[in-house]
Amino acid sequence: MSDTREHLKAIATDQVCTKNLAAASFREMGKAAGIKSSSVHYHFKSRDALVLELIKDYHRDFFQLLDERSEDVSGKQRLQVLCDVFTEYFTQDRQCMASAYSAGSFELTDDSVNAAEEFYEALYEWVLESLASVRYMSLGREALARLIVSSLQGALVADRLRNDAVNLAAVQDFILSL
Repeated sequence: MSDTREHLKAIATDQVCTKNLAAASFREMGKAAGIKSSSVHYHFKSRDALVLELIKDYHRDFFQLLDERSEDVSGKQRLQVLCDVFTEYFTQDRQCMASAYSAGSFELTDDSVNAAEEFYEALYEWVLESLASVRYMSLGREALARLIVSSLQGALVADRLRNDAVNLAAVQDFILSL
């Protein structure tokens, strides 16, 4: 892949994660890259194709990061790694790309919606694996996995609005209590 194409994808990812899905327009990407929007069209068939590619790349990179950071650690430590990743997003004033896709789902093709759903299902499965050896309440593991993912996503959104990581800290405290 060309360096320009990868640079444009990085710009689009940054726009989605710091702003919203609509911010990843070819015009804005071109402006940020210092090229004409028509040149952006040269690298991507359509905005829909770009958006689908971004969520697939994000999925791969997100789980690669989790796997690298959580190799040979306990389930509880894996969950701490997940909390750390979301806290890093907050400190960088970013959101999880899947959150942006969820909030802007009306703008997405069915393929992009499916890719975002696949990300969430993979994240639930990752959390379920982490919970295999963790002590937890009477709530079932699957429900608890969904609660953890939803809590982290919601806490990140709320904390970015407040510019205070108080909700992420509360989710982390809950996870450490398991």
